[in-house]
Order: sequence, then structure tokens, then C-alpha cells
Amino acid sequence: MTTSYMKFPVVLLFLVANICLAQKNTNEDFRFLERTENIKINLQKGSFNIVKSIHEKAEYITANKLYFANEVLHFDSFTKLEDIEATTYLPTSGKTLEVDYIETKHEFDDGIFYSDQQTKNFTFPGVTKGAITDLKYKEVISEPHFLGLFRFGTYAPTQKAVLRIEFPKNVEIGYKEFHTENIQIDFQKEETKNSNIYTWTTENVAKFSMEDDAEAALYHLPHVILHIKNYKENNKTIPILNNVNDLYSWYASLAKQVDENDLKKVYQIAEDIAKKYKTDREKAEAIYNWVQENITYVAFEDGLGGFIPRGAASVCKNRYGDCKDMANLLYVMLNRVGIPSYRTWIGTRDRPYLYDEVPTPMVDNHMITATVIDKDTIFIDGTDSYVNFGMPSSFTQTKEALIGISPEKFVLKKVPVQPSEKSKTAINTTITFEDGNIKASEKRIMTGYEKVDFVTDYLYKKKDNTEEEFLNTTLALGNNKTKYQNIKVSPLESKYKTLTLSFDLLIESYAKTIGSKTILNLNIDRVLSKQKIDIEARKYAKKIDHQFQKEYTTTFVVPEGYKVTSVPKPIKYDGKAYGFDIHYEQKEGKIIQHKTIYINTLRVEKNDFEAWNSFVKKLIKAYKKSIIIEK
Repeated sequence: MTTSYMKFPVVLLFLVANICLAQKNTNEDFRFLERTENIKINLQKGSFNIVKSIHEKAEYITANKLYFANEVLHFDSFTKLEDIEATTYLPTSGKTLEVDYIETKHEFDDGIFYSDQQTKNFTFPGVTKGAITDLKYKEVISEPHFLGLFRFGTYAPTQKAVLRIEFPKNVEIGYKEFHTENIQIDFQKEETKNSNIYTWTTENVAKFSMEDDAEAALYHLPHVILHIKNYKENNKTIPILNNVNDLYSWYASLAKQVDENDLKKVYQIAEDIAKKYKTDREKAEAIYNWVQENITYVAFEDGLGGFIPRGAASVCKNRYGDCKDMANLLYVMLNRVGIPSYRTWIGTRDRPYLYDEVPTPMVDNHMITATVIDKDTIFIDGTDSYVNFGMPSSFTQTKEALIGISPEKFVLKKVPVQPSEKSKTAINTTITFEDGNIKASEKRIMTGYEKVDFVTDYLYKKKDNTEEEFLNTTLALGNNKTKYQNIKVSPLESKYKTLTLSFDLLIESYAKTIGSKTILNLNIDRVLSKQKIDIEARKYAKKIDHQFQKEYTTTFVVPEGYKVTSVPKPIKYDGKAYGFDIHYEQKEGKIIQHKTIYINTLRVEKNDFEAWNSFVKKLIKAYKKSIIIEK
């Protein structure tokens, strides 16, 4: 997934989400004394000149952590940094030290093939306890669609935050505040002879800290998004971003610049694939699988190239592309074989906005393809190489999609949440007991996002670990003496509806023998057992990536010469959003445990924490139940 639409230095600071008091506190190492942003908009003959003057003054309460002394300023082809001034003031000596070296770097990571994003890097000199750092610079914005946002809170306490925007009277500005209900903001409107001025001022703003499994910081961080709505010139009103229509018109104007030449080979590939199938769904699925398997996802971030898809012919020839390139290729190939398909703009679940709230490029950071088959809108994402056709990428569930029907027409449609039965893992395990150890043979069949999660971990997190080390970390079955053998993984490609993982286990010292009795727990997989929420400490809702089901059938073969003397009673938690059912049966020298666990929600709200903990506690209680066999 490319982040091409997230092109503002300020947004790179969305790290965080937890509130503390912002006044001076000996428990804090660092605080902002002042954070101000003054935006000045000038307009001459339809041409905008936008300059942000940014000032950040900070105090090092201690010298225990000097992380904040290392400064990184981001810019790209839409923004230019000017007049950088950075100093350190040392109150004990009265000295002021200037930063005398600023390094410019290109910003790359493993997923970026080319990026126009660059950074200015420097370190404030001589920082010690009590030091005051002072940073001033200007950010010149060349594209009027990009005013960005201002955060009132950030990763450290802020004593005072001020946003000021001055703009000509023939320009109309729109804004929308988010998550400011817990801070006091003084908002003022002023008027001069030629300009209007809006000012937001707040004091003692909380610091933020990340919580595990929480929604992204933008769901909690107090901030405001600004946009230029329109301007008047020669008695005409020229729209910029009044509403979603204006945003789509701009996107559509960029889409018109897509290179549509030399498509003969692309058409031929699409037609050759489609002629092997009868139904539109089969044809669309085959084309989608071809793109997943043959086009490598590589991110590009290069000015408007971060918004305009590359031509389908180029992507097909080079065999790589970013999200919009792959979306456009699917759009071309599917329409060629008569399947109505549309370029679609969308934000990932990290973006909490609706298009009508803030009709700006801040809403979306991704592009996919929407296709309509038998009146069913199907969202397909070529960048997600392992999601089966018919399911959207998990990180776009619940999000509002902007579907471009024509250069003049679009529709907004919400990406549906995929029900838990579409992401199921069926686990079949046979366990035998000998000399205090157990041996197990297990097969896992995964579908939907359960499959995608495993493949992603297997390909990108396994790294240099052996398969046994990877499974020991990922599955954590049995105890710390568990050994994995005969590991087999079926083909990973999306065209396969399921993924099968099989292995044998040897778990030493697992069973407990007392005299003639042996106690053995069949719950070698205790998924969710560490998911209890600290209700007192946690501030934000718990995020769940996708709904899922796990169905276990665990068969214990009773050793010769033993009899079964105790089997746990059935236990279950039957909730609408999550639950489980564990019960046992005895059959022909075997004990069979049937265990089903389901999660039917993407979010556990704060007022549901107690219910969630009740679910987890009851599950843990069930996990502790053992069978008893006796000679």
C-alpha cells in the first residue's frame, strides 16, 4: 500500500495516543513550551502562494533522554523548506549555541522504489538538563489542495499551541476539528482591510503514548484539518475543495493524464485469460490472480506521480507498480473483457475521516478497483497478493470508497466488514501419550484473512529463522519444550482458496503423572489467553484487524492399558461479538475435544472491556481443564 497521498511533514508525527497532563512534571523528560504555525495565503491572478511559518520551543526537564534533540524535517516536491534557524539556549551559562550543520537526505525504505520525499536532519548542540531548544523554519506549499492539518497535541506535553491562518477576503477556508472535546480551545476570527484571520489557541495539552492494539493516533489525537474551499475572481467563484464533488473533479482531472497508449499487449493478456472461463466472476477472478502473481508491488512517491497512475502498458511491461498503477491495470483489463470496473480512491483504517467531513486528500491514502458483477460491488486490491478474490484488503474494511464512475460522476460506498466465517482456521490434531511425553500430528487449514496473516508472517517475519523457530514463536503450542517436525506448507498464492500447514509435535514433560493417574490438558493451543485488558490503565478501544473463527478437533488416543476416569464438562461463552464453545466426547478408545472460538467485531469499546475480560477469563478457565486417565 502506498502512502502517496500523505505528503505533509506534519502527518509523519502521527505516532501516539495517550493523555497525561502537560504542565511541567518531574516525571517528564521533555516538553514543548510553544508550538505555533502561522499560515499566510496570498492569491494573485489565480495563483496561490502559501507559506507556513513554524516555531517550536522546547525545554529539557532532564537530560535522561535526548531523543528529541535529533530533529528531522520532511519535505517533497509539493513543499519547500526555507530559513531554518535552530539554537540551544543554556540557562546555567547564558550561552546560545547555533546548529551549524544540516544534512539533506532522500527518504527511502524497503518498499519505496522512488521517492521525492527528503529530510533535513540535524542535532541541537549542547543539550543538557534545563536546556531550551528553539526551531524556526518556513514551509512553502506549491499545491493549494494541500493545507494539511495541525495537531494540538503530540508525543510530548505542550504548554501552548497556536494555529493561525491569514487569507485574502476573496478566499474561503474550511476546517474541521477532531477530538478536541477534552481540551479548551480559544478560537478567534479577525478581519483586516484585505484579509481574514482565524486563530486557534490552547494550553496545557496532554502528551500521547501508544497503546497496544489501539486504533491509529488520528482516532484520538486532537487536531484540525484545513482546506481552501474556493476563491472569487472577476465575479466568478472558482472551486478548490468545497465538497466531495470538487475533490473528485481534481482526482478525475489527474486520472485523465494516465497514459492509455500501447495497450494492445495488455488487452491480449486480458482476453487470453478471460476466454478460458464462462462467467464474469470467473474471468474477473482469473485476471485478479494474474495481476497478484505477475505484478510486484513497489511504492512510488514522486510529486503528482504519487497521484497519477502509470499507464497499464508500462506496468504490464515492467511487471511492477504501486497501488494506483495496479488499480489502473485491473481497471483496464477487466473493462476490456466487458466487466464494468472503476478506479477507486480509499483511505485505510488508519484514516478516521469521511469524505463529506473533510473533502481533502487527507481522507484517502490508497487506490483500489471496484468491479460490479451480478449487481454486486466487489472491491479488489492488487497490492494484497494473498487475499482471495471477493474479499477486500483487511485494512480497507469499514472504509468509505470513492468510486469513479465517469469523469463527472462518482459514488461513495462503504467497504463491508467480512464476516468471521470467511476467515476460518480449522485445526485437526491427533495426540498420543508415551513415557510422560506427548506426540501430536496437526493440520491447519486457513481461509480468508487468517490465511493472509499467516502468509504475511511467514514471508516477512520469519526472516532468517528456521521454520521450527518461526512456528514456536507464532503458534506457541504446548510448552517451552515443544519441538516441531515434518513441517509442510501448501502453495501460498491467492488463487488457492485455502492454505494448509501441517507438522508433528513432540512435547516433553507435558503430562503430569501422580501414582497411577495421568493428568493431560488437550488445550495445547491457548489462543487469546493473553488478551485480558487492563481496565484501569487502558484509555482507548481495542482494535481487531479482522473477524475470525477457529475450529479445533483434537483427538486423544487413549494408550493401551489405560482407562478414562475424568473428562471436563462442557463450557462456553455465547456472546454476540465474541465467544467460544468447548465440549468433549468419548468414542472407541478416544477422547475428542471440540473447540470453537469466534470474534465477530473489529473493535472492543471501553464500555465493553468488562464483557471482553469476562470472555477471556472464562476461556482461560476452560483452557485449564484436563482429562485424567488411569492405569
